[in-house]
Amino acid sequence: MAADDDEERAADVPRSSLRAAARDRRVWAILAVVAVLLVCCCSVAVGTLLALAGGMFSAG
Repeated sequence: MAADDDEERAADVPRSSLRAAARDRRVWAILAVVAVLLVCCCSVAVGTLLALAGGMFSAG
């Protein structure tokens, strides 16, 4: 009987909002867009630095 009461109490407890958000496809879509933008910006910055460094070495 006590186990039944525990199960009922556990069913009444709301789920964590983090778990609910992790199941939402919109959250994963937003994270994917942010990741893509971050990778693009970092690759552009690295490319620019390499181009500047190459220009400095060739001019020197």
